[in-house]
Amino acid sequence: MSISTDDHPPEEKLDIDKQAEGVLAYWESIQRDRTARLAEEAARRPPPWLDFRSFSEMVNYQPPRDFMLMGDCHLTRGSITILSGWPGVGKSRAALGLAIAGATGQDWMGHRVHHRFRSMILQCENGPMRLKQELSEAAPQGGLDEWLRITPPPAYGMAFDQAGFRADLTRAIAEFKPGLLVIDPWNRVAAGDKQGDYRQALQDIDSCLPAKLEDMPAILIVHHMRKKSNGESARKQGRDLLHELAGSYQIGSAARCVFALEPASNDTTDNHVVLTCCKNNDGKLGAPSAWRRRNGLFDPVAKFDMEAFLTGPVEKRPSIPYDTIAKALRGMLCRSRTQVVQRLIDANICERTKAFEVLKEYMELQHVVEDPGRGFRWVEDPKELG
Repeated sequence: MSISTDDHPPEEKLDIDKQAEGVLAYWESIQRDRTARLAEEAARRPPPWLDFRSFSEMVNYQPPRDFMLMGDCHLTRGSITILSGWPGVGKSRAALGLAIAGATGQDWMGHRVHHRFRSMILQCENGPMRLKQELSEAAPQGGLDEWLRITPPPAYGMAFDQAGFRADLTRAIAEFKPGLLVIDPWNRVAAGDKQGDYRQALQDIDSCLPAKLEDMPAILIVHHMRKKSNGESARKQGRDLLHELAGSYQIGSAARCVFALEPASNDTTDNHVVLTCCKNNDGKLGAPSAWRRRNGLFDPVAKFDMEAFLTGPVEKRPSIPYDTIAKALRGMLCRSRTQVVQRLIDANICERTKAFEVLKEYMELQHVVEDPGRGFRWVEDPKELG
């Protein structure tokens, strides 16, 4: 914009120049405000519903350099991996071991770590004292401050349904930039076992992640296997273990990879476990492998009869521990069914209906035997029965 001042005195020319500068500054400020407003609106605008790409674009697509963190796409940025197992098998310990492997670059339970990565473990299973013990045993060398963040049980639980909780997690992920986010356990995240509960929980987790794939962590969800029914005897193998996940099939279908961690036996002194990959959409499953829990980590077991483990029947786990029942029934001879049940009730072990179930379980385990015409007796070692 130009304003002619040739026909005006010098002092008036000065005023007109100032006015011109003011008008120019005003229009420039309007333009700046408009640009800023458009940028803000674009930032708030959700991404497009669909992103169709050409054949050449997809063929020439280059993933981030550290997209595949572990195994044959067993752990990848932006994807969900599940580590499942029955209570007490060592899932949380195995997840911690994966975080340590990411920090050190060492293999995790037979799977190669391709790039060192930071880990955040969001958990509500173990308190500070237990975490101190496990971390001290698993990583006595220390030096993990720049590689690991872990929560004691959050004050309000896994409150993914709360905006404040999600905001705090979003902020923590943006600041620490982890390659792995562990969520332990899943049943404290989902509100229930229905498809809608699982879908909402997965959406809440996804809303906390960065927008760009190269900034997204891989997600490891620690999840329980479903409770076995009394009629099951055959051990599930390979891909069939995917159907053992507790709750809705939604969680299994959402994951790109699923691991199952099983105890090698029901012996409480046996520290051996078997790890099986039962789903891997982007790579090979691999063979199951045997491991021994040790000092917070796992050692490979060189001599393990995997065939016997896979083909043998599932050992029945009594609903009430052996030591409790043995204390109540040890030394028992020539007792009627009613007397055995009453003995369990008098020992404050269970109610009447449950007592009949317990009696049946321990008869199947041959710790309680019925002698024709003489009644029931306790057997310390079923092997003595020949």
